[in-house]
Amino acid sequence: MPPFPLPLDAMIGHYGAYAVYLAIGFAFGYVLEISGFAISTRLAAQFYLKDMTVLKVMFTAIIVAMVLIFFSTAIGLLDFNLVWVNTTYLWPGIVGGLIMGVGFIVGGFCPGTSLVSVATLKIDGMFFALGTL
Repeated sequence: MPPFPLPLDAMIGHYGAYAVYLAIGFAFGYVLEISGFAISTRLAAQFYLKDMTVLKVMFTAIIVAMVLIFFSTAIGLLDFNLVWVNTTYLWPGIVGGLIMGVGFIVGGFCPGTSLVSVATLKIDGMFFALGTL
């Protein structure tokens, strides 16, 4: 049996799994902040084709994740049948993408980066996060 996905509840308990999730979320937010992705001008510049850093980083992350999943499945580390993939609904995805894209351009944040900017006490991120509620 492949060792991944890890049975965190069995290994460290229910609350221990939540601690792992919290640590992963904190680390992800930290990486977003030190890379400058919590700055709304950098994110908005992506849509005006002036700063392609976000595209480069996201494209690289997607390719790395795909390659790691493929090879870990090929060598038996990951049971791909246990990886849940959501069903694709095209029209709701298009409408949701358009709504999020407009909010992204107007506010300069996606929901995740707005929470990172709130954590770093940026006023524009606070207003954006309040607006998404």
